[in-house]
Amino acid sequence: MNIYMMGDSTMKFNNFYSYPQNGWGQVLNLFTKEGILVFDEAENGRSTKSFIAEGRFNNILNRLQKGDYVICQFGHNDEKIQDPNRYTKPYGEYTDNLLYFAKEVEKKGAHIVYATSITRHKFENGVCVNSHGDYPKAMLDFAKKYNYTCIDLNKLTIDLYTKLGEEKSKKFHMIFGPNIYNLYPEGKDDHSHLMYEGAVMVAELFVREVLKTNDSIKSCFIDLDNQPEIDWNMLKD
Repeated sequence: MNIYMMGDSTMKFNNFYSYPQNGWGQVLNLFTKEGILVFDEAENGRSTKSFIAEGRFNNILNRLQKGDYVICQFGHNDEKIQDPNRYTKPYGEYTDNLLYFAKEVEKKGAHIVYATSITRHKFENGVCVNSHGDYPKAMLDFAKKYNYTCIDLNKLTIDLYTKLGEEKSKKFHMIFGPNIYNLYPEGKDDHSHLMYEGAVMVAELFVREVLKTNDSIKSCFIDLDNQPEIDWNMLKD
């Protein structure tokens, strides 16, 4: 059984050339049961529109088997109104594309689950605020209308960041000074993209919410509240 992930840079698998950036898709396997394979097909800067136009969705469909799962997180780049190749209206082409994804996945006998875009690290008056406009709500409304599971990562990350505060929540993002990482000698002040700790945090939020649902995808994930016994003596040097 496989899980295919489709989305943008906050979900994308990163290699050495963008280290220490991580997408939450590349760490989801930390939470899956043995035998579940995760294929992270997310790509930087893509929207629902460009993901389809570039053939990336078809690439997933061509490999999708009956019983597989797809996790879909878009919105971050659908809002780029200055770019006609990516922009979609939230209650229009965006939700039309979400429905198209679902119908094509279902034709393959597979199952799709949605996730709203994670928040940017953006604070006003000590509170993390929504920076994705109507897209999270549009996805939630779409999922409710057509009876699909949608994990509201936008709200979950906003709530967590607000609870932790602006400074403590910086650790999740590519925010660091100069001369720490070789690839970024001048440092980085990126409040959108995740570091490893942030990726694990988002993946855990997603899995914990999935485990609260009746969606069949929950069978892919370990029980986070029931840690198995570990023979620590076998792990001693």
